[in-house]
Amino acid sequence: MDGTPKWITASPSRPYQNRWPSATGAVRRTASPALLKCRFVTAPPVDPISFVVADRERARSASDPMTDLCVLATAGRADGAPGVRPIVLRDVGPQGVGLLISQSSPKWEPLASGRCELLLLWLTIRRQYRVRGAIAPMPEELVERYWSQKVLESRLLDLYYATYGAQSTAVGSRERFLEGIDALRQRYPTAEAVPRPELLRGVYLVPDRIEAWRGSPDRLHDRRRFVREVSGWREETLVP
Repeated sequence: MDGTPKWITASPSRPYQNRWPSATGAVRRTASPALLKCRFVTAPPVDPISFVVADRERARSASDPMTDLCVLATAGRADGAPGVRPIVLRDVGPQGVGLLISQSSPKWEPLASGRCELLLLWLTIRRQYRVRGAIAPMPEELVERYWSQKVLESRLLDLYYATYGAQSTAVGSRERFLEGIDALRQRYPTAEAVPRPELLRGVYLVPDRIEAWRGSPDRLHDRRRFVREVSGWREETLVP
């Protein structure tokens, strides 16, 4: 054994793939009766968000446990103190990375102020994306759709924030917290009965910077940085 973790080892069923679509162009060879000619063909503009979308679907097909989760890192306003926590990944698409966040949560202020970064990590396919950007409102119909997918306890917890105390505030005891949940459950016994709290926000983190990592069995990983500019995305290769 060479000590290489299993999750970055190629196998016949999951052959190692580490080729990025070129952002600049490709060489196409066309044969003719006279000679073999080479000509430069301009490739379509690079779109890193499409890579994220495609890799998430691959991760889902591979039953990756992080397919519907991401990691949010933040920095405090006053002291710059770091914070990190996993949150549910609602959506990924051209509009950005979709999240549902309570505005009463300590996550909200650094997220809204841009002092944050999202990590999407899918070890089963050896892919990682770090995403920075600004938030934009999620359309109301999508917020309602994702709210409708929440189970009863998840909805009661969101309502607890608005009724008893914001997320991460101190509570007297675990029993005191559960008493509040039970009181809400008696009032709203089914998921459909729970009203959506006004402070629950649906947002998209619209990327302006994406760092991508593609794992390699030889540890010479492929890293790229994509920076959004007026004309499109600028791609840089990084030392792994």
